[in-house]
Amino acid sequence: MPKPILKIALDVPLDRLFDYLSGGLMAKIGQRVLVPFGRRSQIGIVVAMADSSEFAIEKLKPVTQVFSDELPIDAETLSLVKFSADYYQYPFGQALLSALPARLRQIAPAVSRKQYAYQLTDAGRQLDIETIPKRQLVTRRVLAALQVAETLSETLTEAALDEISSSARKAAKQLVSEGWAISLQVQASVKTLETAPALEPDLNQEQAFAVRQITQHAAAFKAWLLHGITGSGKTEVYIRLMQHVLQNKDAQVLVLVPEINLTPQLEARFRSRLPHFSLVSLHSNLSEGERLHHWQLAQSGAARIIIGTRLSIFTPMPNLKLIIIDEEHDSSYKQQDSMRYHARDVALVRAKRLNIPVVLGSATPALESWHNATATAPNINNAKTSQAEASQTNKYNLLSLNQRAVTAAQLPHIDCIDTTKVNLQHGLTPQLIAALKLRLVRKEQSLLFINRRGYSPVLLCSACHWIAPCTRCSSKLVVHLGQKKLRCHHCGHEQKIPNQCPSCGNADLHPTGHGTQRLEQTLAQLLPTARIARVDRDSTSRKDALVEILDKVHNQEIDILVGTQMLAKGHDFPNLTLVGVVDTDSALHSPDFRASERLFAQLMQVAGRAGRADKAGQVIIQTQFPEHVLFNALRTQDYVTYANSLLQEREQVQFPPYVFTALLRAEANDFALVQQFLQHAFTLARSLTDKVLVYDPVRPQMERLKGMERGHVLMQASSRPALQHLLKNLVGELRGKSIAAKVRWAVDVNPLEF
Repeated sequence: MPKPILKIALDVPLDRLFDYLSGGLMAKIGQRVLVPFGRRSQIGIVVAMADSSEFAIEKLKPVTQVFSDELPIDAETLSLVKFSADYYQYPFGQALLSALPARLRQIAPAVSRKQYAYQLTDAGRQLDIETIPKRQLVTRRVLAALQVAETLSETLTEAALDEISSSARKAAKQLVSEGWAISLQVQASVKTLETAPALEPDLNQEQAFAVRQITQHAAAFKAWLLHGITGSGKTEVYIRLMQHVLQNKDAQVLVLVPEINLTPQLEARFRSRLPHFSLVSLHSNLSEGERLHHWQLAQSGAARIIIGTRLSIFTPMPNLKLIIIDEEHDSSYKQQDSMRYHARDVALVRAKRLNIPVVLGSATPALESWHNATATAPNINNAKTSQAEASQTNKYNLLSLNQRAVTAAQLPHIDCIDTTKVNLQHGLTPQLIAALKLRLVRKEQSLLFINRRGYSPVLLCSACHWIAPCTRCSSKLVVHLGQKKLRCHHCGHEQKIPNQCPSCGNADLHPTGHGTQRLEQTLAQLLPTARIARVDRDSTSRKDALVEILDKVHNQEIDILVGTQMLAKGHDFPNLTLVGVVDTDSALHSPDFRASERLFAQLMQVAGRAGRADKAGQVIIQTQFPEHVLFNALRTQDYVTYANSLLQEREQVQFPPYVFTALLRAEANDFALVQQFLQHAFTLARSLTDKVLVYDPVRPQMERLKGMERGHVLMQASSRPALQHLLKNLVGELRGKSIAAKVRWAVDVNPLEF
């Protein structure tokens, strides 16, 4: 007998399950249901069944509808989301529903791309093909194909019908109307390419060693840190690992990427090398229908290769055998709202539970990953390994790629130009301008990197030095000259550029500093014959805009790319030989202790775009501090020494990864409410434990964001369990307090910024 009470997870900010009567409807664990909730109906997921409830049976409402035509979410996915919700202190129901495609959160059957398959009825099995007139050639051929499918215990798909004739579908429907066949609605399959794979490049010694080491342990959980310089062929290692794993019937591989713009190039590379394996992508640039379809293909096991951004880590995959995390250091893997999970860390948990390998690839690993990597793993680069020994702790297995994969490709030469000793022309040094002109003569391509979109960072009054502020954030408005707007890049607030200073009435207002738009305009004036393209969030907001620009780069239709960090990683431009870096000094003196780590990673990545083929590359960095230790490490491309020096600093001051941290963030329209809530939380946390250091409430650097006043409390512990124990008790207590309902608050475990 099925149990009469269903325990259902709902998308509500309460950390509990809700009891409903099955109402005679047959439901399974993991199935989507529609239930009454208050005065409205809501989608929920069945996560358990019971014979009894803590509430009186007569008070329980029955389930309205069970969506029984959909595959239920499997137990492994439910368990992973539950673990994540508990660890990141977030209501399970909200975490579970937010992990689903938008269509599955709507009150309607999940409409995805469907197709039909056909099979013979009992009458059709007795049918002699000769009873069909010979003039009905297509019908006879369809019947013959159905008979063959019958002997193989298969159905005849619409794709197979299309191969018979353009009118075969019509003939199949005629057989159905005669009662000789039936049609079955099935999930649309994903297309594979019936072509020969692209030629495999030869692996160098380091690549072959890495592939051999990982494949030898492919049947069990191991975390591998693949540390490879830019252009060292990490993607080729991924492909060889995928080839090995996908030989197993039905095996699936998940490849995580940090940004949407990396998926088209990786997808094309994988399709050309692994054409016979069905591949889907999962990211926010897909339509709701596309995302649902791809998600269902992964859930059913039909998709063998899944490429996706951070949310993909929660996608159900029945036969997952390998997880690859490309650019594992990237901060985009950390969710900054709702459940503040880190996809890399969740991937490690998922891999361990499934007992499968996980590969973390990066030219500049996160310091947490570098700290976890072992120096005792077999490695052919003993010099590099020995440098790392002092700071590493045996949790990950370290593999290094220190040579560029293309034999003729050399690491680019890096020059740091002291901007205090030269006259800048529209923000560019004479050396950089000359290098750009030289590339135009050689018909080679250049990339100028500036991590600031818009025309100019600020609008300045020359008389009173007023700077246009955002009224909703503790930040300045950015000039977007093309749209004649001032825009806040934090909250989206826009206003017209004023004709005179609102403070003193002076009409001499001028943009100060450079953004991507101003740099693009400057280059057009300095190099009128150059074909220039700008890549930032503004220029690529239209779907497929980035793909079109990248195609033009590969087709030699663009001479100079101007862009933000969207261009810094993953892209391979064989004819690009010059990278110019403009205005990076602000990060050197940031109060954020991770700023220098991020800047080094960013500059290593963008420098790696130059000279990836057989043409020599050059990187020119404009800075006021050319002798800074960061630039000295960058010139020698020595991540190991720089990372170990940063780890020594962090150990001395007890920053992550040597301690475990959490932030209790709060915001409200009135800062007095934020202060009251945080003071209460601070006092409560101190009373709950003496094993966690709880700091006094403070305001963040951005005190006001999107009209909300902000504050936070930092908690720090030398033990992860001690911090988790405090958070569980603290959050449980706070949820019941009236002051907590007056502010918007959240816990951020292992925060990237504070």
